[in-house]
Amino acid sequence: MKFNYLKTKLENLITSSNSKINSDELNDYSHLKTKLENLITSSNSKINSDELNDYSLKVYEYVKKNHNKLIKNIKLHKSDFGKNHICIELITKNENSASNLIFSSEDNQLTLGFDCFHSHYDSFSEQNLEDEIKVALENFYKILNEELFVVSAGGGASTLLTKEEINIIESGKILERFNYDCITYYVTSWSGTHDRIFKNPN
Repeated sequence: MKFNYLKTKLENLITSSNSKINSDELNDYSHLKTKLENLITSSNSKINSDELNDYSLKVYEYVKKNHNKLIKNIKLHKSDFGKNHICIELITKNENSASNLIFSSEDNQLTLGFDCFHSHYDSFSEQNLEDEIKVALENFYKILNEELFVVSAGGGASTLLTKEEINIIESGKILERFNYDCITYYVTSWSGTHDRIFKNPN
């Protein structure tokens, strides 16, 4: 299913660009992901701020000022709050992951997602937007740098944990902020190198 999605998306991008690819390459999953990454990057042009709604414009200006390298990965999507919101999607090479790494301003709130995990930031008006963007993007990069990992309890509730926190659970000790009565824990990493499944010792 993931392969077919990439294949269709790639074919659509090729149609609207000058890129060429042969039929054999279209059946090579690894090549598809690399080609799609390159096409997405090259197809991004400068963002017209007039196309963004007020909330997304604030997010965009923060990213532009503090994380300029991410600008090339921004895509615009129609927003229910008028105009467009921004979405940054980085394609993971981990075939075990249920989704890519995503940061967006959809629904006038910040959303960070990877695999089966997603979290909303700035969901309440009293929160400081810049502080929330900072935290969300810190976690974004920690996933990329494999300092944080998605941990799912029995395939249900999920969160981001460090290696040290995962070791606490695996040793049988209680981690208060992620304490579930499940049999199995699933760990997903950005590269797939640190993916594993372990049983709840208790």
